Order: sequence, then structure tokens, then C-alpha cells
Amino acid sequence: MKLVLVELTRLRSRRAIAVLIAGAFVIAAILLGNQLWSDRPVPASELAAAQARADREAKQPYVAREIRRCERNPQDYLGPTPSDASCAEALKPRAEWFLNRQPLDPVNLSRDLPLGIALFTGVIAVLIGATMIGAEWSAGSVGTQLLFESRRNQVWTAKAVAIGAATAVLGLLVFTLVWTGILLAYQAWSETPLPDGFSRDLSETGLRVVAFTAVAGLAGYAITMAVRHTVVVLGMMLAYSVIGEAFLRGFFPRVEPWLVSNNTFAWIQDGYEITLYPDQCFDECRPTVEKLTLLDSAVYFGVLTAVLLGLSLLIFRRRDVP
Repeated sequence: MKLVLVELTRLRSRRAIAVLIAGAFVIAAILLGNQLWSDRPVPASELAAAQARADREAKQPYVAREIRRCERNPQDYLGPTPSDASCAEALKPRAEWFLNRQPLDPVNLSRDLPLGIALFTGVIAVLIGATMIGAEWSAGSVGTQLLFESRRNQVWTAKAVAIGAATAVLGLLVFTLVWTGILLAYQAWSETPLPDGFSRDLSETGLRVVAFTAVAGLAGYAITMAVRHTVVVLGMMLAYSVIGEAFLRGFFPRVEPWLVSNNTFAWIQDGYEITLYPDQCFDECRPTVEKLTLLDSAVYFGVLTAVLLGLSLLIFRRRDVP
């Protein structure tokens, strides 16, 4: 426990870490401000005009034709896995279609906004984990620390626990900041109550964001502890995000369920559907849908994290420390 407290103190004292944490909150504030500005209340006159236009469009003949076509082939209109919504509900013009902006809707935001939060907190967590241990390798402080505490397992574990805890708290604070602002604004702008169970679902999503952020921090720590250079981790992250997945998708279409991005979607959004198209089509091409469940992504990230941490610890135990 003392080693963990020491590592937390070292983490707090590094200026680069403070800059990264401050950057996370700045990005969160920008994200929140942009969302609230985009979804600010619509004037009553504008809303009435949009509803009147939607009512006129609903009476047009083309709407009835499209609804009949949808009823004959619902998959062409509602997707490979049609929901319980009827074709009339899905295709009938609504006032929202004719507005320049949509009213604030936390229910819809609860699917995509947490994903955005997880992605940028995950990147910052990787940088925190990599920067922390990379700076120690560059300064030679790892070797100095081993002079006072020679048990490498304990040293490695204390650093991992400190980085995991710090990045988890970062994810929790950022998620809380953004969603507190969203819910306060919705309470002030709307009289419609949120559906039952929304708070529970949002809390569960927040916990998954926190876990994802901590895992990202541990991944950055594990790789940097093994390679001893922060720039290698940054290069790997950039190469995979910019080139790696595009290359894999282009040459190995069946690799989709194994990509980090798809499993991230499945983890944050409690499941994700991947649409796969056949390589060759001789008659009629119909895509197949593969479902990534929350359990699939949990196993994926659990195994990946365990492998990275295990290799990192093994290398740290066996390699010479300058």
C-alpha cells in the first residue's frame, strides 16, 4: 500500500500528467458546450411551423407509397434486423425532420455521447500511462527505486495500480461532468420526464466508460514498461488508428469482430452489430449481420489486457535495469 501511495504522489507531481488531465477537462467542457448549443431549445413558433409542414408532407401520395413498399420489404427500409416500430411510424414525417436543430434528448445521447467520452478519455489515459513510466525510464529513476525496493513484482504492481486508479478516477470525473451538465440543462429546458430505468442504464454505461479508461491507461503503461520509450507507444497508437484498421478491413473483411474499435462500440453501447457483405454477388446481395455482445467485448478486452500486463511484467522481471 505504501508503494501505491508513493506512485500516486509521483504521478501527481509530474507536470506532463497535470497538463494531460487539464486537457481532458477542457475537452469535456468543449464537448458539453457544443452539445448544449447544438440542442438548445427551439422557439415555439419555429416548432409549430415545422409540425405544420410535417402534417402537410404526411398527406402527400409518395408517403403512402413508401409505407406500402416498406410493408412488403421491411428489411430494405428498417435494416437487416427491423425493430418493433411499424413502417408507418418509421416513415411518417415528423416535425424534427424540418428543424435546423433537434431538441435536447438525453435518451438518444446516451448511446453515442458516452462513446465519444470513452474515446478521448481512453487516448488521454494511454498517454498518462505511457508518459508516467516513459519519463521514469528516461530519467533512470526505475533503477534507483529498485535499489530501495528490490522486489520487482511489487514495484511493477504498485505502478500499475496507481495508473489504473488515477485513470479510472479521471474517466469517472469527466463522465460525471458532461452528464451532469446535460441532465441539468434538460431539466431546465424540458417538462417531459425521463423514462424509467434511464438513470440506472446511464450509471451502468458510466461504469463501462470508467473501466475502459482504466484499461487504456494500463495498456499504455504495460507497453511502455516493456519497450521503455513513450514515443513507441505513440507511434503504435497512431499507426493502428490511422492505417491499421483500414488495412485490416481492406484485406481481411472477416477480421471485423476482432478490431479494437468494434469491440469498443460493443463495450460502451452494450452490444454492436457488424454488417458484413459477401465477397462476390451473383444474384442478389444481402448482407449478414454479426452481433458483438457486451460479454464478447468484455472477454476481448479482458484477455488483451491480461496478455499485455503479463508480457510487461515478465519482461520487467527478466531484463536488466540500467
